[in-house]
Amino acid sequence: MASDVSKYLGNKFLRWLAGNAMPTAPASVYAALYDGDPKAAGTEVTTTVRVAGRVALSFAALASGVTNELDTNADIDFGNSAGDASVSHIAIYDASTSGNLLWSKQLVGGPYAIATGAAVKFPSGQVTFTQGS
Repeated sequence: MASDVSKYLGNKFLRWLAGNAMPTAPASVYAALYDGDPKAAGTEVTTTVRVAGRVALSFAALASGVTNELDTNADIDFGNSAGDASVSHIAIYDASTSGNLLWSKQLVGGPYAIATGAAVKFPSGQVTFTQGS
């Protein structure tokens, strides 16, 4: 299974293995929506869907040695779409605007055509991000 980790975060892990200190974890992380792969010049469409922008995330605690997946433990709710958008990927950033891409993945069954007014919500546990295989 391929990793969902970005080059930015992957390089942090590699530098840590080479003996460098791991940077402080971000205080919050945020979900963003994309038309196309954010690792390959996809276009962020989050503000087309939700004018207020990215949605803060929370995750379930990892069980030691059991999984290499990070699961959300609350709904990721973008509300009713403010505009029409095509959405194929979801990503995690370390900031509510701009910031560094940490993880991304293609949405199963996507891309999706989101119509103005449509509810855009991912139930708790539906979105998982994988590290390694």
